[in-house]
Amino acid sequence: MESQRTQSIRTVSARLNSIHAAMYFSSTVGAVYAEHGLEPGVEGNLVARTAPLGRVEPGVVSAAYYNYSPNFIADLLPGLWEKVTPEEMVRARFDAVAAYMHELFGDRDDIALLTEAATQVTETIEPVLAAMDFAGRTLAAATADTIGRHRPNTAFEKLWDSATIAREFRGDGHVASLVTAGVPGIDALMLDVAAGTGFRPRAAQKTRGYTDEEWQTAQSGLAEAGLITVDKDERGFDLPAITEAGRELKEQVELLTDGTVAAAWSVLDDEHIEYLLSPTRTLVKVIAQSGAFPTSVFAQPAKKAG
Repeated sequence: MESQRTQSIRTVSARLNSIHAAMYFSSTVGAVYAEHGLEPGVEGNLVARTAPLGRVEPGVVSAAYYNYSPNFIADLLPGLWEKVTPEEMVRARFDAVAAYMHELFGDRDDIALLTEAATQVTETIEPVLAAMDFAGRTLAAATADTIGRHRPNTAFEKLWDSATIAREFRGDGHVASLVTAGVPGIDALMLDVAAGTGFRPRAAQKTRGYTDEEWQTAQSGLAEAGLITVDKDERGFDLPAITEAGRELKEQVELLTDGTVAAAWSVLDDEHIEYLLSPTRTLVKVIAQSGAFPTSVFAQPAKKAG
């Protein structure tokens, strides 16, 4: 069983992920991306997150993201670079962050309290970011490079920058852990769905670009392996549910992932890590109450999105 320190790092990391991912379903963000000819949602988010890598081949993006359909990425991505360059999209993403953070926090009566919370989080995790070794973490390294050139205008934009680096750093470690555990990307996605803590099944399949045949094949394989069971929801769609064996596999991967970030977090003592719990809870509560993670997409407020 994981230690209290490890559990606290997981909790803080999940909240940083929520701070990063809150903008993915925002119409305000979608409008910024639409100015560059991109459809709000999957197109805009895909190009925005990919832009730090530059105009790489689709296979590189599929490898970095891990749980997207490679065929979907191969079909979609080249045409998107006809609409916008990676350099333009890096700037557009920061414009979108600024617009979204202003919408989320700008007019609140408790802005002083929230600004203090954002500053506390950013300043406390600064040593963690400085201690990160990006070797073997392609997406995190590229993202950190572009964010390093960003000049945020508010405490909330700066918070998003720090949260995003932390998110991609752990994310790359999570991908390495899934590879080590022998869990393919589509299986990892479906196990998250089956655990009921992230995407709803149809939303996961659609946003990650899997065909019905690919989805059914993966679902059947996990069911045969005893990692999920499959029932029906109220509309008659398949509803996978994780088994104890599935939970054990997910925990194995999480323990491996914990190990990939332990060195970076070692620069903070237990007291500083515990200190992060309160301000991150305050900030994520605002995000959750804003409807950033719609119930039509998520089974409950997401811990892993994007």
